[in-house]
Amino acid sequence: MNNTTDFCPVSLNATKFFRIPVYTVVLVAGLPLNCLALWALVYQMKRSVVLSVYITNLMLANLLQILMLPFGIYSSSQNHHWGLGKGACIAVGLAFRTNFYAKNSFLCLIAMERYIGLVYPLRFYRLQTMQGAAKVSIVVWLLVMSLCAVGIVLEMGTRAQQTYCLDFSQLNYKYAQFRVSIVALSFFIPCVLMGFFYFRVLAELRKVVSLEKRVKRQIYGFISLIIAAFFLLFTPFQVMLYYRYYWEVKLSRNDVCALVANIYVYIHATLCLTISGNILDPLLYILLLKDVRREFKVTLSSRARQTGIPYKLEQQDGLTSSVPEQMQNQLRTQDVTC
Repeated sequence: MNNTTDFCPVSLNATKFFRIPVYTVVLVAGLPLNCLALWALVYQMKRSVVLSVYITNLMLANLLQILMLPFGIYSSSQNHHWGLGKGACIAVGLAFRTNFYAKNSFLCLIAMERYIGLVYPLRFYRLQTMQGAAKVSIVVWLLVMSLCAVGIVLEMGTRAQQTYCLDFSQLNYKYAQFRVSIVALSFFIPCVLMGFFYFRVLAELRKVVSLEKRVKRQIYGFISLIIAAFFLLFTPFQVMLYYRYYWEVKLSRNDVCALVANIYVYIHATLCLTISGNILDPLLYILLLKDVRREFKVTLSSRARQTGIPYKLEQQDGLTSSVPEQMQNQLRTQDVTC
């Protein structure tokens, strides 16, 4: 295949019937949920809770991606035809993709912070500070943004007009090579590391014999939900993209177009599945912070507003009542449940 940019003849209007409803639901539900999560995280950052730095960056990535969804709705309503110009295409594409892959990195960092905080709380103490977490976050944003910018430059080519904006029907040999070469860094490595960190956390908790079985089951269920959500929501789209670009490098143009025509709808369907994670993230990861849950309970409970948080509620909200003293201190310092 040559290095020119081309488009495969696919049914562009086939995706609007599910893309527009999904994008609209994520926009309407995800925007207030992530804003609410950010509001709660502000207090956690003031209290120097390290985990809140990574969760805050995750929520920011969600918000920036959500704010790009109206452009996706517009594009779908126009059968993927882009009428906003090349500059707008570059800006929207860079914002959407940067935050898309930044999310993978911060999900991995959240798992890493739980693992290090529980297993090696002293060895990596510099990473267990607000300044250390902030520096790591900045490096992640710069790295992801740089990779996405390189990819968009390769994908856009030298075309002055933008009939379609970064559409999956577009063929570009150099960009396909680039996508295949970075898939390990952008997804597979974070995926493996996230699984490793959480499974090690579960293994360490299994060793705590004084931890109540009920509490253990809650922690196991919660972490299993995090892992399942990640693999079910994020993995299908990444696998579809790798499959599509891998064969673009290997096959002739006609064969690639036949492949793209067959999987085009499935790529967009798995993309919608991934984007729906913008609703689940604030609901799921905010539960990692015990004080945030407590604040929400106080806000929603008139009794708590009048008399304070009952002792019974405090006992049920954390693990400190049944964890050994060393782990109690660690959990109390980090203010998390797992």
